[in-house]
Amino acid sequence: MRDELIQTFIEEYQGAKDELDKARYKNSAILFAKALFAMCDIIIRNKLNRLPKNHTERFRILEEHFKETYIIVDNIFDKYTDSYSKPILKETCESIKDGIKKINNTADLPAEIKEIIE
Repeated sequence: MRDELIQTFIEEYQGAKDELDKARYKNSAILFAKALFAMCDIIIRNKLNRLPKNHTERFRILEEHFKETYIIVDNIFDKYTDSYSKPILKETCESIKDGIKKINNTADLPAEIKEIIE
């Protein structure tokens, strides 16, 4: 059976791309952000053998142990929270997607995640 976090990432990332193709930018931004958080949890679990309970804990762990990933995620987080109450542009979705690609290029991730992003 496939790892649940990997499956979550794949579903959310593919869903975000589908929504982006349909010009549903708010949905796309939310799903890209959720994929990003699943990706972070995979990184944390694989290196530290634990999972964060919430965004605050995720950020603290990333800041302490995965500085490069933290900087990327921190820059994206406001774009995600803006999606709650503001219109989202295609550029917002693309910037979250680009953040995922940057992390993919630098982090030690399972092959099936690296493959789906490229």
